[in-house]
Amino acid sequence: MANRVVKTIGNFKVELGDGVIMIRDLKDDLLKAESVRPSEGEDRFEEVCKNLEKKIAERKELGLSV
Repeated sequence: MANRVVKTIGNFKVELGDGVIMIRDLKDDLLKAESVRPSEGEDRFEEVCKNLEKKIAERKELGLSV
């Protein structure tokens, strides 16, 4: 993969590669992957990151594990 963007959010890493967005745990185990068009990759990556941050905040408010 040429350009790879990685953002760590809580106990997860969100990666944007060539046409794929991956969510991994900190042990580097793949939890979820999504194919995206290259023209939509960066926008979808930001959307996935925001949604994950929101979900983690909601779980913390409820006292649930993250």
